[in-house]
Amino acid sequence: MSGYRNIALFGVDSRDDNLGKGNRSDCIIIASINNKTKEIHLVSVYRDTYVQIEGHGLDKITHAYSYGEAPLALSTLNTNLDLNIKEFVTVNFDLVAEAVNLLGGISINIEQSEINYINSYIDATSYSTGIKSEHITKTGMQTLDGVQAVAYSRIRYTAGGDYKRTERMRDVLTAMLQKIKTKSVGEINNFLDVILPKVYTNISANDIIGLLPDIMNFKITDSIGWPYETKGITLNAWYGVPVTLEENVTRLHEELFGEENYTPTSTVKNISNSIIKKTGYQ
Repeated sequence: MSGYRNIALFGVDSRDDNLGKGNRSDCIIIASINNKTKEIHLVSVYRDTYVQIEGHGLDKITHAYSYGEAPLALSTLNTNLDLNIKEFVTVNFDLVAEAVNLLGGISINIEQSEINYINSYIDATSYSTGIKSEHITKTGMQTLDGVQAVAYSRIRYTAGGDYKRTERMRDVLTAMLQKIKTKSVGEINNFLDVILPKVYTNISANDIIGLLPDIMNFKITDSIGWPYETKGITLNAWYGVPVTLEENVTRLHEELFGEENYTPTSTVKNISNSIIKKTGYQ
């Protein structure tokens, strides 16, 4: 992973300023930045993925944040995916809606199957955030305001279910980067002045501002969901089981970091075997 900067992005289902312990991370995205090419790969880790959480055994990865907020969520990602992520950013629905509005909206393509669902989520999101918005009345590429963008990212009842929902989250993030790149340095600084105080992160403001000279060169070149191969199982709840964890980690390192014939650590192999023993999926 030399030459890459990996940042975990957590979206928590919180309706207030509490972004810490007790909140599940509905959105888990790894932003992997190639320091040389400035290419960004986005990897959504499905929230129901069955993994090992330190002190809690095999469980849904979304629960790691609830049990021990960002530190445990990072540790869980690193342990199960053979990563070394040290940096994180946590936001909630309210902040995403505000950020999109500050950018003047983002361009998203709305499909016919999404119309009814997005409008239901617009009503719910507008109520929870206190920000007014309008229903979507047409399909195709269009500019969404903050509430509409959040509502779009919450849709999970069309074909693809929750897996498609994570794709929509990455689409919103991609569209936000594209919109930021149209802004002047002064406009971006004003945007950060409003947003950064409301973000929970261990990245310093100076470090974030230091990225501004390169922002025009950043480009999201790949957007995927992980694990690649899963099977559902109902135990005490429904889980998405990596089939197998070891094979999914190998493929991730080969595709994300170009590590050919990657061999996972013994820790990942042991967790993978524990999952197979518990579920029978191999």
